[in-house]
This record gives sequence, structure tokens and C-alpha cells, in this order.
Amino acid sequence: MASSDFQLDESIDAASTPSDQDTCFVIGDQDYTYQDKTQFDDAFDDIAIALEIEPFDKKISLDVFWDIILNEKVPVTTSLVAVMGLPSSGKTTVLESVLKHKIKLKPKAKLEFDQYLKRKKNKESLSIYELCALGSSQHDKYAWSFATNRYGAIFSILCNIIRQNPCVADIKFEMGSRSQDSGGMDKHVRWLMGRAQYVLEKIKDEPGKLALLQDGLSFINVIDVGVNKALYDFLSIMLLSCHRHIRLAFFSLDRDALNLDEKPELPSDFYGKRKDDVLVMQQRSRLTYLLHFATVGYTQQQRNEEEALNATVMVATRKESATNSDISKAKEEIMKQAKSQDVDQFLQHWLQVDVDDDNSIAKEFGEKMEGLIKSKYKQGTIQIPLRWIVFRSLVISLDSKGSKVMILQKSFIVAMAKELKMLEDDVENFLKTFTDFGSILYMPQYDSIKDIVIVNIWEFTQYLNKLYYPQEREPYATNLRKYGIISESSVKKIFCKHPESAENFMKVLTTIAMASKIESGQSILIDNQQQPDEVHYYLPLARMHEEYTPSEEENDYAFIEIESVNFPANVQACISYAIMDNNKDAVLIATDYSNISRFLFQSKSGPPIEIAMIYKGSKTRLRIMNSSNDILTSPAAVEACKKVITASCRCLQRKINTMRDLKYSFAVPCCESPSEKCHYLYYNCESQLCDDCSAENNVRLCWSKAASKCDKLKKDDEARLKETCHTDIPLTLQDIAGLVTDEYDFDALKEAFNIKDVLLPYPEDSERKKKAMMLMLLHWENQQAKTPTKHALKTILEDRGFVHIAKKLNTEIK
Repeated sequence: MASSDFQLDESIDAASTPSDQDTCFVIGDQDYTYQDKTQFDDAFDDIAIALEIEPFDKKISLDVFWDIILNEKVPVTTSLVAVMGLPSSGKTTVLESVLKHKIKLKPKAKLEFDQYLKRKKNKESLSIYELCALGSSQHDKYAWSFATNRYGAIFSILCNIIRQNPCVADIKFEMGSRSQDSGGMDKHVRWLMGRAQYVLEKIKDEPGKLALLQDGLSFINVIDVGVNKALYDFLSIMLLSCHRHIRLAFFSLDRDALNLDEKPELPSDFYGKRKDDVLVMQQRSRLTYLLHFATVGYTQQQRNEEEALNATVMVATRKESATNSDISKAKEEIMKQAKSQDVDQFLQHWLQVDVDDDNSIAKEFGEKMEGLIKSKYKQGTIQIPLRWIVFRSLVISLDSKGSKVMILQKSFIVAMAKELKMLEDDVENFLKTFTDFGSILYMPQYDSIKDIVIVNIWEFTQYLNKLYYPQEREPYATNLRKYGIISESSVKKIFCKHPESAENFMKVLTTIAMASKIESGQSILIDNQQQPDEVHYYLPLARMHEEYTPSEEENDYAFIEIESVNFPANVQACISYAIMDNNKDAVLIATDYSNISRFLFQSKSGPPIEIAMIYKGSKTRLRIMNSSNDILTSPAAVEACKKVITASCRCLQRKINTMRDLKYSFAVPCCESPSEKCHYLYYNCESQLCDDCSAENNVRLCWSKAASKCDKLKKDDEARLKETCHTDIPLTLQDIAGLVTDEYDFDALKEAFNIKDVLLPYPEDSERKKKAMMLMLLHWENQQAKTPTKHALKTILEDRGFVHIAKKLNTEIK
């Protein structure tokens, strides 16, 4: 309706009063009279203005308390916050500072704040901070606290009682006895009732807390992921199962922003003791790891779901030395790479924080993160049955040989839940709901472990740490540290506090491809000696020896190329398991290099074939170690190669279900120019090899024949990498000119191009440095026997650490 159609009639005499003349509203051609009196005007005082609320005089007996637990629900906001990032980025400092700002202890607190932080803290592995907040995402206020001493269950019960009975002063508890006793569950409920009574008495005169408690609760689990070679694969699986999560990817503007193309820096004085400085994060660039942290835990099918798009926060930590240009440049470079991998939609939230400024941490990080949680879950508050929350508080109270229970069978949980009248469907929904925010971990998508529930995730990761970082004094440490091999009896010794969990723990690791189970030590050779006839496990990542670096001149191998923004941390365990589990003739040969796995295939119809798998990040080499003419002409060699290819496909097909956009291919380098060309291998496909590579008694021909028999290597499979290496693209003068920069190490580049016979004085300024680089590039080009290609130059630059320069070379045909 237009404003001119609705107006107050101002033609009334100003001296008139409502009693003299009624106020009129004119709407179009109609006028309406305002009436200020009704027939009840004289009876206004008949109704009491101050309504009396009937007091709550019914005491909460144990039976009533049980009824509340069994039948009521409470509004809860849940989330898992996964704090990840590059080494020494200050993430733990920021996180703990925020917790200290948000959670206040009373002046006469019995425990210091750091004791609460250390409850489930391990800076070398995983730290978990379990938080319970009064208030929900619907409003602007939270009262944060640690969820210690089962406060989550206590506050949930009080939330329901207060919502039903706002007059808190009238609420009385009467413990007494119960008409029907439920054994251990009854004891737990009695304990909760006593604590609820105690807490209510403490807060009944605090209206702010009562108002927030009436509003609902928030259960937030925060995990801080340390530098640890065992955690990365586990984290991928965990976040894939925990659907209500937020990922924080930290990087330092001082350490990382200008070096995104280089490998992460792990100072030996801090990381050297556990060999993490040479074994962790050595295969990829800082930028690649950042994008991994930013997108881990989501599959291709979830790429456009709102829950996934709002789940990542990029956090740039800074000090005074960082400038605004550093921040802008870093963000631009990260977003450019993210867009090229089609994951830029995940990187919608960015925060900057000064790690030395408490106010910056509180305002720029703490308040904005709290706001993000409110925004993300504004409509995401869920009604959780009280009996589920009470049941969870009971499970974490269970003790085994002086230690909290770590793993339970689902069948045991189902039986125990009957005391709370929970049917099997209720238990299933309970497990999924509490897995969603990382309170427990239940993975029914894997048939082999669908009856296993990790009820103490932190304890689980501490045993991961024990297995993958064995102490030298332990009797099993020698073979585990050197060869990655441990017997089942030794595993049970590690789990002396959780003997009932040892088998299930290892079953989880083998299922998620972190370990390989070998049915008998007779299938393992250590120094040419078979091992005892009992189950053994192979954990390649547990080895402490440095990596083997193969010569770039080698060309007698096949390789697996893997492409994914969520790369597998290491495929050795996965492929090894697929080889050993499906081939009774396979033997694992113990090897101390941390990136090599070796296998011996014992054929009845031919000589034994030894094949080594050499892990090199995105490319894993497969090499026949005894490749004599007799071996290569034997059908046994082709059969052994086929078994390795088949096992690799099985492994990577499993990985596809847990990683975004994973693609892979098998290929062999061309013998004519191995650094520049490769030939892809496919099932039931005409040979892709050139004439030279097709010659008899050739390693490439052996792998090609093996691939042609492997039906898991179909060329049109969606998981196949397209043939995009295009290693024969000629290098042009324009390409060379586009690489020139003054941001490089003069001596290192000179050595990379093997320039010895040309006098190049050390450049003293930017322009001379650019000219020197141009001369080196032209000199390298002139020294090539054949037409130099983009791929050849790019390979040299990448291998010698000049990734930031190599990135400028586009080796794809448009």
C-alpha cells in the first residue's frame, strides 16, 4: 500500500480531546475511528495485576529423577574443533590463551588452570580439551567451563529441571530408595542426583547462570594436533566420521608466508629427538600441507554441502615483523592454488592473530571463533535424550585395571544400555550422535570394525604414539624402530593396562590402512631369518631410519603416481597389507630405510622374484631387484608384478572412499629419456610403450604385460589420472624469460645446472642476479643433447628445491 493511501486525519480541532471527538484513520476512501474505551473499563481492578505462581512443592525423589532421565530431552549444540597447522605456527599458544580468557576459575580454586589444560594434553601427539558451555548458539552469551567430573551430564539434567520449574528455590531433592534397583546404573544415577543437588544449591543465587542454563548447553571438543607421523592417517578417518566439525589450519606469516613452496621447517633441536625433523612432512610443500589440513575429512560427494563449506578457518599467526603485504600475498597464493585444485570454496573464513598480544588473541581469534560457532550452528541445536548423555557419562566412568576404558564392543554397549531402556536403534543413534562431535569414535562403514567403539579417543592416540615412537629400552623396540615389525605377543605387553583392547586396537589400524597384519612370522625375513610362527604386524612409519633417496639416473622401474589435495600420508602399510593378505607366496623382507618395503614372491613354476616399493610422496617407485634376463623372461616375474599392481589398486580404491578427488596411475619412465617421458600402463590395452621400451627382456615390458592382465587398472576408470605429464613439450625462450627472478640462491642454482666451465661472478644487486640466472638457464639449454623440454627443466628445479621457480612452468598442453 502506498504511503499516500494511509494517513492520520489532522483536520481535527487541536483543542478537542478524545472524549470530545474520536481520532480517525483515513485509508483510501474509508475512514476508521479509534476507540479508547471498552465495556470493561470500570472493571479493570477485578483482575490481580501480580499473578501468583503456584510453588513447586513436589520433591524430586529418586524415582522422579529416573523418570526425568528416561523421558526428557535437552537442547544441545555440539561441535568438534580440529586445530591443525604447520610446525611452530603458534597454534597451541593461541588456543590455550583463548581457553584461559574464556574459562575463569574461582579465586579460591583448588587446582591451577594449567592442571585442567594438562588433563588430556600431549604436545608430541594429540591434546583434547572437552568443553561444556551454558547457553546455546541461539543467543549471544556463553559461560564456558571444562567438562570435567561429568559436568556435561549434570548440567544437562539441571537444564531440563529448571526449564520445567523456573522457581529454583522451590526445587528440593529427596534421595531415598528406588522401587526398582538397576545395579551399577542405579549407583551412577544416584551419584548424578547428588551432584546435581550440590551444583543447583551453588548456583541458585546466580540468575545469569540460571538463565543461560535454561537456554541450553553446548558440548565442544577441541583437539590440538601435534607433529606426529602416526596421527595424519588417523585424523583423516576421524574427521570423515565426525560430521559436526570445524577445521582450523594455522600457518605463520613470519616462517611460512614467504616460503609456501618449500618443505615445512622442523628445527632439529626441538624435533630431532624423535627423528621427526627428517621423517615428518618431508615429501611436500608447506602449501600442500595447508590445503590438506583445510579440506581433510570431506569427500567429493560433500563438496557443495553447506556444512562442509563453512567448516574451515585459515588462521595466520603474526608478530610485529609481518606486514600487511605478507598477509595479502600469502592469502593470494594459497587461494590461487586452492582454486587450481577446485577446493577454494572451502577457504571462506580467514583470521589473523598476533601470538604475542593477549588482546589480539582474545578479540581477533577468540570472539570471532565463538561467533563462527554461533553462526554455523544457529539452526543446528539438537534435542538430545537425557539418557544418552547420562549413558555417555557412565561409559567414561568405567575403569579397567586402574585405567579408563579405551575400547568397548558395541554388543557390550547394547547390553549395558538396556538399563536405560535404550533399544538397539537408540544405541545406534546415540553412537552416531556422539561420534559427530568427537566424543567417541564409531565407524560402522567398515564391516571389520563395526562392532568396535573407541570410547576414549585421547587414550587411543597415546597408544598410537607408543607404537609409532617406541622407547629404546623396551624389549620389542629394536625390530619396531629398525624394521617396523612387532609380534602380537609384544603388542599385548604394550597394552598391559588394556589387555582386552589390544586385538581391537590393531584391528582398527589394519582396517584404516595404518598397519599390515601378517598371519605368521614365517612370512617375514629379518636378516634372512624367519620369525616365530605367530601373528606379526608391519608398521612402516614406526621405523626411525632416514629415507632412501634413489638416483635420478635410475630408470628400470615402474611407478604409481597419486594426485589428491588430501594425499595419503604414506601408502606403504596399505599396499603391504593388500600384498600379504592376498598372496600366500609373498614374504616381507625387513628393511630399515623408512620409505622402502620389500617383498619376495616364491613361485612354484619359476625363480623367486624380489620387488621393492620406494615411497616418494606423490610418486612411489616399484622396482624388480633381481632383474636379470632369466628373471625378466620368466612368467613368474610378470605374475609377481601383477600381484603388486593389483594390491596397489586395492589399497588406493580404499583410499578413494576417504579422500577428495583421489586419482592415480601406473607408468614406466621411457628408456630413451627417463627424466622427460613416461608410458602409462593399462589393463587389456595395446602396449603404450615405444619401440625401444618394447624390446625383449626389458623391465618396462614386464610391467606392461603385468598391467594388461590386471582388471583393476582399466583405462576409463574414473580413478585414473589423465595422461597430463606431456613431458615432450619443447622449452622456448619465452618460457626461460618467464622464470627469471632475483629470489634464488646463486650458488645452489649454479650447482643444480652443473655450471663449472663458465665464469659467473657473484651478482651484487637485483638486476645482476636476474641476468646471471638468465645466463645459467641459457647455458643449461645449450648443453642439452636433445631438444630441451619444459618437463626436464621443471624436474631439475623441483628436485633441487627451486619449487617456487618450477611452478611458473606450465607443462600441460592446452
